[in-house]
Amino acid sequence: MPATVPTSPPEGFSFYALHPLDFARLAERLASSPARVRVVGVRSIGTTLSAVTAAALRRRGIRADRITVRPTGHPYDRRVELAVSQRRWVEEGIAEGAQFWVTDEGPGFSGSSFLSTGDALTGAGVPRGNIVFLASRAPDPDALVAPDGARRWRSFRAEHAVGVTHVPGDPGEFIGGGQWRRRLYEDESRWPASWTVMERFKCLSRDGNRILKFEGMGRYGAECLERAHGVFQAGFGPEPRDEGQGFASYPWIPGRPLQADDLSAAVLERLAEYCAFRASAFALPSAPVEELIAMARTNFSTEMGKELPGELRLEIARPVLVDGRMDPHEWLRSSSGELFKVDASGHGDDHFLPGPTDIAWDLAAAMIEWRMAPDARRAFLDRYRRRSGDDPERRLPPYLLAYALLRLGHAAMAAVSLQEEGEVRRLVAARQRYRAAVEALGPERLSGVFG
Repeated sequence: MPATVPTSPPEGFSFYALHPLDFARLAERLASSPARVRVVGVRSIGTTLSAVTAAALRRRGIRADRITVRPTGHPYDRRVELAVSQRRWVEEGIAEGAQFWVTDEGPGFSGSSFLSTGDALTGAGVPRGNIVFLASRAPDPDALVAPDGARRWRSFRAEHAVGVTHVPGDPGEFIGGGQWRRRLYEDESRWPASWTVMERFKCLSRDGNRILKFEGMGRYGAECLERAHGVFQAGFGPEPRDEGQGFASYPWIPGRPLQADDLSAAVLERLAEYCAFRASAFALPSAPVEELIAMARTNFSTEMGKELPGELRLEIARPVLVDGRMDPHEWLRSSSGELFKVDASGHGDDHFLPGPTDIAWDLAAAMIEWRMAPDARRAFLDRYRRRSGDDPERRLPPYLLAYALLRLGHAAMAAVSLQEEGEVRRLVAARQRYRAAVEALGPERLSGVFG
């Protein structure tokens, strides 16, 4: 065995308020009939979920064994290959008439991790009626993008955990999934686009004075809370409070979210101060660029129907844990006129790109999201330069391109995954806006972008 094994954060525990005991409760709810169960955990998070599920069954007097599998291949068309020992374990379960319960978070965009595991079990001889998917949510089978996903999903029995059950305190109104916009905008036509199913769990306190938000369990949530404290102490955000179970709460600030047409000299100053703060407070020793370059190449060819004209060069001069969300609606003007950055702790370190990168990412994001004209861009960069001592001018153009391509791909994926017409319309408009940002970076602006 190696001395250390690197792992990625389990997404459900880190980002989506999935609690292991939700699967224990689900197992206990389903435990009335089977005498024997074979539990198959999928991927890293399935290691935990299968263990909890099996333990809950044993507590009810049901014999439960488990293994784990890791699907491989294209994200939309995974495959599971059972090892010789695993096939033997499956055959023993068939002989004893066991049910096979597959545990994983999700399903995600494709459903292929669940489906490939179910296919591997049926291929090994398990009757389809003896296979049960234990998921964290109930999907729309028709929206799954795995090959023949709807028919395959409906051919298996699927059960899911019931909502978010481990919210501390006495939570009030749910405002996740884009519902927060109903409280902050009088006119729905001004709503920003949202990939609603990917939003963090959020709700209001009963008295309406605080927002309770899932920031992540364990080390991940602790680091988010520490960053939120740093943003507060620097005067840019609301004060967080640790509520336990991976949740933090923030005061509800009376005010309104900003729009791009709110851009002013004072707003430019505040944006520049914030970027300079992050460049210093959340500096890192290094940051990789390979995934960002691969993303840009893929998204450009998918959207534009041609390849990037050269190798994208992303210089890392000020590596940092970026904010990742510099959109106008992420800034709130309080009733007293102060500008606060909200939701500033998690997006730079979640399972979406960019991850750790150069502060030029946030600078590019601010320019694109606030639709800065050339004179506003110059004023913004001049203010940032004076605040930070960093001159990003030369390395900025490739980050403008990479940022626009990432957000374009994000909007495109979100639009095809959702059914609500108004949301799809907003996401399609966002995709078109990011495409326009890519096209605006003509050859004269891309000098030095490609190596």
